[in-house]
Amino acid sequence: MATDDDLRAAGLRTIHGDTAEGAAVDLGATVLSWRPRDHDEVLFVSREALVAPGDEIHGGIPVCAPWFGRGRDGVTVPHIHGLVRWVPWRLARADPDRLAWELRQHDVAHLPGADAYPDDLTYRLEARFGTTLELRLTVTSPTTAFVLDEGLHVYLRVADVTACRVEGLEGATFRDFATGAAPDVEHEPVRFGHPVDRVYRHSGPATLVEGDRRVTVSQEGGSNVVVWNPGPGVDLLGFGEDEWRSMVCVEVGNVQQDAVVVEAGQQHTLTLRITVDS
Repeated sequence: MATDDDLRAAGLRTIHGDTAEGAAVDLGATVLSWRPRDHDEVLFVSREALVAPGDEIHGGIPVCAPWFGRGRDGVTVPHIHGLVRWVPWRLARADPDRLAWELRQHDVAHLPGADAYPDDLTYRLEARFGTTLELRLTVTSPTTAFVLDEGLHVYLRVADVTACRVEGLEGATFRDFATGAAPDVEHEPVRFGHPVDRVYRHSGPATLVEGDRRVTVSQEGGSNVVVWNPGPGVDLLGFGEDEWRSMVCVEVGNVQQDAVVVEAGQQHTLTLRITVDS
C-alpha cells in the first residue's frame, strides 16, 4: 500500500482549481485523482497500489507507450505496457488547473526493450483538470520513423461493477483476450462479473453507466477502446483480490494492429477526454 511518504517520493502533485480537484505523480506522469465540482471521485486507485520506479500502478491513468499490453501481433516485448510508465517524468508546467510533463528516450534507455526504438524520441503529457478531464499525449520522433503502440489506461471508480454497463461500442469489432481473442462484433452493452479484456476498433465515445451516473470517455487521434475488468479470483501485485468489483477500465489508444507510424520529423498526439453526468 502506498503511504503518504511513498506518494511524495513519487512526485505527488495536487490540483485545486475553480471547477475540479485532482492529483498526480511524476512517476509515469500518472494522474491519480479527478473530482469535478459537485461530483464524487471519478478515478479508481487500488488500496494496495505501489508507486515506486518499476512498479505497475493499478489506478488512475497510467501512460502505456511505446507499446501497450504485450505489444503488437508478431512483435516480442520483454514486459507489459511499454517503457514510460515505469520511470519519473520531468514536470514542465504546474498551474492551478493544469500539469504537464516531459520525458526523453534516454530516460528509459536502461529498460529492457528500449533499444528497439529511436534514441531521440520525446514524450509530453498535458493534463487539464476541469469539468472535463483532458489528457494529451504527444510523441515526437525527430529523425527516424517508428511504429507507436500506445494507450491511456483509464481506471474508473464504481460502487459495484456487476451493476454497471458500458454503452456505445455496439457494432464495433473486438477481440476479447480473456476468452481466446477470436474476432467478434459487439451487439449489446458490455456487462461484468467475469473477466473482460476486450480491444475494440472504435474511435468514438464509450459511456460507463452506473445507475443515473454516466461517465463518457472520448478520444481524438485514437482508433481503439479497451475495456478491462479482471473479474473474481484476480491475483495481481498491487491490487486487492476483491477490488475487481470497484473498478472498470475504459481505455483509449492505438494498439496492436492499429498502432500508428510516426514518420521521421513528425509527431503524433492522442487526446483523452472524460466527462461525468449524473
